[in-house]
Amino acid sequence: MAAETGSWEETFPPELDASRRARNGVEGLLRAAGVPERAVAAVLLVVSELVANAIRHAGTDFTVTADLDGDVVRIQVLDQDSRPPALLGFDTESTSGRGLQMVAGVSRDWGWRTAESDGGVSGKVVWAEVETEGPVAPEVG
Repeated sequence: MAAETGSWEETFPPELDASRRARNGVEGLLRAAGVPERAVAAVLLVVSELVANAIRHAGTDFTVTADLDGDVVRIQVLDQDSRPPALLGFDTESTSGRGLQMVAGVSRDWGWRTAESDGGVSGKVVWAEVETEGPVAPEVG
């Protein structure tokens, strides 16, 4: 069964609490539309990782957008830092740097593009698309 359509968007300062607030907002959209639990979990992982990257690497205000269109959720994070995201190789000794690997693992597609705000401030949008039907994340347990 394909989910409904809907959107959610909010702008946040680069503070740790923004991750929880963004997840809560996106989760509300997905649950109201009846998105299956496994897809909700995958989308919330994407939100957490993209928001963490915006806070840690851009350090600017950023906007999170979630667009639900049937069986696909598209998450976008717009920040004011034009440097591209870096998909790092997997390093078992590292304590960070795996976020985009996880995003790529649960998304059907992801990427980024440069962006310019209405005020002429340059930045980027990092986006990911997660399917709401079928297995989107590995089984645990």
